[in-house]
Amino acid sequence: MSAGRTDRPQPARRTLLRTVLAGAAWATVPTARAAAGRGPHRLIVTNSYVAELVVALGAASQIVAVGGGSDHLAELAGVPRLPGFRQTSAEPMLSVAPTRVLVTSEWTVPQTLEQLRAAGVAVDVLDAQASVAGVERRIRHVATLLGREAEGERLAARFRTEMAEAASVVAQVRRRPRALFILAGGQRPTLVGGRGTNVATLLALAGADNVADGFDGFKVMSQEAMIEAAPEVILTNQDGTVPTDGVPVALLAPGARATPAGRAGRLITVPGHYLQGMGILTPQGIRALGRQLHPQLFR
Repeated sequence: MSAGRTDRPQPARRTLLRTVLAGAAWATVPTARAAAGRGPHRLIVTNSYVAELVVALGAASQIVAVGGGSDHLAELAGVPRLPGFRQTSAEPMLSVAPTRVLVTSEWTVPQTLEQLRAAGVAVDVLDAQASVAGVERRIRHVATLLGREAEGERLAARFRTEMAEAASVVAQVRRRPRALFILAGGQRPTLVGGRGTNVATLLALAGADNVADGFDGFKVMSQEAMIEAAPEVILTNQDGTVPTDGVPVALLAPGARATPAGRAGRLITVPGHYLQGMGILTPQGIRALGRQLHPQLFR
């Protein structure tokens, strides 16, 4: 789940938007087919952490649309953003005449991918595994598609070194705090991050134990479960720090203010792109979170 905010058009505007995009999309299908296999790609990249790879490999100019959470990439300023987190229709994507779409396995919507392939667009589904090996596989996959294998090997080596350096600092942690991620604000339901989520991975890499380890994915947590989990620190997205009646919205989750973290006011956040998924900027994310969890170790 993305930690970013999505503005939703009103129903009448949505109908008009679908109509306009549908016409534009199917009008551009011949262009997409004709462009395939010639010259630079026209890429759509649905995940910010994959977009980071394309930019780092020097191919930002080939991206014609990108998923949300990519505002930290100055090279993509002005590039159209895809609406929402998961695209349930290919129409908005086809409207920019892509020749190739890069998605990750957690994003996959079979119907949308079938529509893209039927329109002659190449679709690459990348493994989303949140591990050093998984990131290196994504680097090499994207580098091969771009014909930049040598640059990909250099990028993979640099990432591996930076992760090892961050891990060497975390290895010095004597006590791992009990932590919880609360996704809140931005007119979205308030959820907590369980096993297998990107935020759980980041907490573990930065030297904390996720107390929401009894379930997978993002779920609502009851007041009783929140109090019983007893997090000592609460990590939230940036929208979660916005106050409502003087209280950060993340702490309005049932039971949050009754936890050790709530009573001590230990609510922390990091830039949203570190929460999207594991990628080449994860070492920076570990340090950004580590400075708040273990300030004596991360300088």
